[in-house]
Amino acid sequence: MIYKVLLCLLLTVCVCPHAQSASADSVASVSAEPIDSAYMAQIDSILQEYEAMQKQREVEKVVEQYETAMLKKEMSLNADGVLPLARGLLLSWTDHGFVKQPARFQEKDDALNWADYGVAGAPLVANWVMKAAGVKSRSKLERMLTANAMALGMSFGITQLLKHTVKETRPDLSDQHAFPSGHTSFAFVSASVLSREYGYLSPWVSVGSYTTATATQLLRLKHHKHWVNDLYMGAGIGMVSTNLAYFLTDKIFGVDAVNKPELRRKDVLRLMKFNAQPSGISVVAGTEVGNRKIRFDDAMIKLGSALSTGVDVEWHTSPYIALGLQTKAVTAQTKVFGTSSVFTGENLNYYHLDVSAKLSTPITLGNRLGTRVFAGARIIDGVSLTDGVATYSIPDETKFECGLGLSYECLDTGNYVWGFNCDYYYTFSDYMKNRYCISSIWKILF
Repeated sequence: MIYKVLLCLLLTVCVCPHAQSASADSVASVSAEPIDSAYMAQIDSILQEYEAMQKQREVEKVVEQYETAMLKKEMSLNADGVLPLARGLLLSWTDHGFVKQPARFQEKDDALNWADYGVAGAPLVANWVMKAAGVKSRSKLERMLTANAMALGMSFGITQLLKHTVKETRPDLSDQHAFPSGHTSFAFVSASVLSREYGYLSPWVSVGSYTTATATQLLRLKHHKHWVNDLYMGAGIGMVSTNLAYFLTDKIFGVDAVNKPELRRKDVLRLMKFNAQPSGISVVAGTEVGNRKIRFDDAMIKLGSALSTGVDVEWHTSPYIALGLQTKAVTAQTKVFGTSSVFTGENLNYYHLDVSAKLSTPITLGNRLGTRVFAGARIIDGVSLTDGVATYSIPDETKFECGLGLSYECLDTGNYVWGFNCDYYYTFSDYMKNRYCISSIWKILF
């Protein structure tokens, strides 16, 4: 088309019907006749069309660069499973003495194992139901089938190898296959697959899938089948296996097996909203540590690392100031130390309910740092541990708490916001005054 425009301009100069040609033996003269306005309007229209074409080409080039970058990212090796793996290894070291201390946690019905698998596998089932229904996924059939099978195989193989090598006893003493959690590794394979394939449709897909995986972690802890370090190792193995499986599959099938990501208007609007006023609701999951010892006259109750889950709501009154409501439910395994008897073990449950004020600022496009202060209440659901003769108890309690935290947020290409919070809690209580919580977040913008 550009060549047609240039040709029209050339013909206009060379063959203009209003030019006067001079005879061979006379001096050239220029006609004083007025130029036809309709003809000039036609020239102006051609020039405008040419300028519009240039702008369109620039836009198309930007879109092409974006889609190429997203395709490259889709086919690269994602490292988002490294953090839970590192956390699981760290907790395996710091909680080693707690895990080895003898205690009797109540054994639950074995039927719960299959129910927990049902929760863990729900995102994977949803993934294949949507594929069978003809909903466009990020992968073509051969890529999805190969990557899913490879992810499940690697996750299962690594998990079983570690279970039979480490031989860590479960809290309920049912066997020595606690480390790592097979249910959790399966749950995070399931969640990662659904997020990768259909997360582009809506942020609720990714956030919902990881919420289901986190629920599996909580169920395994509640059912006395795992320690907290087992759960994080399982999550890391599941995510790393999935990311590695897709990476290797792309090496086999290449770019033709991927449905190319496309730039959409709502993606641009979401980026603008995130950098302007990122109000939203976040699912939060993390680890809480701190004061672990509750002393009695002749013994003490110790807490293991606690698993925390919750929901944060954040409303930005400006690009930098936000008000929030924070809720967390925390479960910490407890044991009695310092006696020759073997006491029961139990889960101590408590809850945080706080209001917050936050200062947040963009550091680069799609990335924000923030700090917040908060105050509210911590509610303890008391627990008693016994050896059949002596009993040690933590009573029910509701106390005022306050604290401060730091946060990092990043707008993911899967439509949702991910990041982490680091919070410090001080509670006006005789039990566990100082607590620290590191949480992963999955946020949906309003």
